[in-house]
Amino acid sequence: MTQLLRFLLALLILIPTLPFDASSQKIGFLLDSYVIDRWYIDQMLFEKKIEELGGKCIVEVPYGDPDQQVKLGKKLIDEDVDVLVIIPTDAKKAIEIVGYAKNAGTPVISYDRLILNSNIDYYISYNNFNVGKLQAQYALNHTKGKNYLLINGPVTDNNAIQFRNGQLSVLQPHIDKGEIKLLDDIVLQNWSELEALIKMDEVFSTINAKPDAIIAANDALARGAIQAMPDAKANEYTITGQDADLESIKAIINGTQSMTVYKPIQPLAEKAAELAIQLAKDKKYKAKNTETYTYENISVNAILLNPVLVDKNNYKETVVKDGHISISEVMERK
Repeated sequence: MTQLLRFLLALLILIPTLPFDASSQKIGFLLDSYVIDRWYIDQMLFEKKIEELGGKCIVEVPYGDPDQQVKLGKKLIDEDVDVLVIIPTDAKKAIEIVGYAKNAGTPVISYDRLILNSNIDYYISYNNFNVGKLQAQYALNHTKGKNYLLINGPVTDNNAIQFRNGQLSVLQPHIDKGEIKLLDDIVLQNWSELEALIKMDEVFSTINAKPDAIIAANDALARGAIQAMPDAKANEYTITGQDADLESIKAIINGTQSMTVYKPIQPLAEKAAELAIQLAKDKKYKAKNTETYTYENISVNAILLNPVLVDKNNYKETVVKDGHISISEVMERK
């Protein structure tokens, strides 16, 4: 558990729960799962900010079940939340929640992941296309060989699609010129380290050429790829990631992972909480610094933050400085 996560847990225990004023804004926060530690942090920071702003936060978690998420979303709407904030498990199935919310007059914010429906009120996330661009450009800048391999998450998560699109926007011109070769373009069913390990084990046992760069969309997939390497010489490869997980920061320092993309959680969670409270007070509220985000035939109001590249040269100035992890945690060995 990271230093920030321990601090937030302690903070929530120590701060007394304020009595709920019936006139206060009631915000529903519908998560996907806790499969990655960061979602605990998102939840705690979001709840804390809502309470600071005088609101009440009601949290539901379907633990990765898209049908259960639909049920829980409808439950929150029936409980008369003023605004519903959703991290969609399935970008298309969550459309049913949006329709139900609209019929009830409940504003919807799509958090971190886009629900594929133009009826959401806001989409707040990081620029995930740029995440993919950062990963691919880093690989190009730091890889001597020409054999590349992509490994991405499920197509039910629009973020995974955007990561891949960003990666290919950088790589495709070099592929077309024959400067690099794409050995495989893997799309997994889940953001699972185990699934990545199994799939990469299959790849390493079947392909003739060794990949010089593995562009993994997040840190869990990067760790799965590293574990699958038959010679355990991950430092011979360029391996990307995302999320700035503690174990991956350690791997970056040790040279077994090359980089990660850091998306600071606090500004995302707090901006989402502030937006939710404003929408609860005024359903026609127009947020500042928004842009129109277009994906296929969908256009939505969006607040997109900028991701940060992290490697062994700047981890102290980024994830450590922010308190995302501590030096003592980084230096701990298993």
